[in-house]
Amino acid sequence: MKKRNMAALALLAVMLLTACGRAADTAVTTEEFVVPEMSSKEMLVNSLEYLLEEEPDKSVEESDRIQEESEELEKATVICYGKDMGAGLTEEVVTAEQITPDVLLGALARHNIVPLLDTKALSMEEREEGGRKILYLDLSGSFREYLMTMSTEAECIIISSIVNTFLSNYDANAVYITVEGETLVTSHMSYTEALTDYTPGEMMAYLTAAADGE
Repeated sequence: MKKRNMAALALLAVMLLTACGRAADTAVTTEEFVVPEMSSKEMLVNSLEYLLEEEPDKSVEESDRIQEESEELEKATVICYGKDMGAGLTEEVVTAEQITPDVLLGALARHNIVPLLDTKALSMEEREEGGRKILYLDLSGSFREYLMTMSTEAECIIISSIVNTFLSNYDANAVYITVEGETLVTSHMSYTEALTDYTPGEMMAYLTAAADGE
């Protein structure tokens, strides 16, 4: 585009400079109106300004577009995990191409919240119930086996870590956790209700209250 502009500019300059000596600063009169005649010099200046107008820098625009698309491909993922009963959950922000239950479980596995290789999400469903967003998360049987080896304290940390991670990433209010389509039952608890964003300490209180109720 710039080469064509320069060629047109050169041609126009030659033509106008040739006519410069002959052009007179007079006015052209018609029956209806008078059009002021521009001098050759004025025409040359105006034409130069038009042809030399810079086009938008498309290379910059293209670079910005590619960067925006790249950023969209990576989504911020919040991983919540606990280490002991006396502290709350730690939040870690990581990026992933997309947020899926298995991506979240894989990130939790790096903090020993779930088994690294065995725990999979068999399904997850989002439902609106009573103005609240509820998740129905069904996990593979290895997750129950993993919990069966844990103390009550460790189970509270694991459950609260999973629940808070899923609630944060799916902007939900509560989550039901099942295993292979059935209620999750461990040595310490039968998880028949939807769980909210408990800390490990609050989860322990919840388990204790449920045990006392039985």
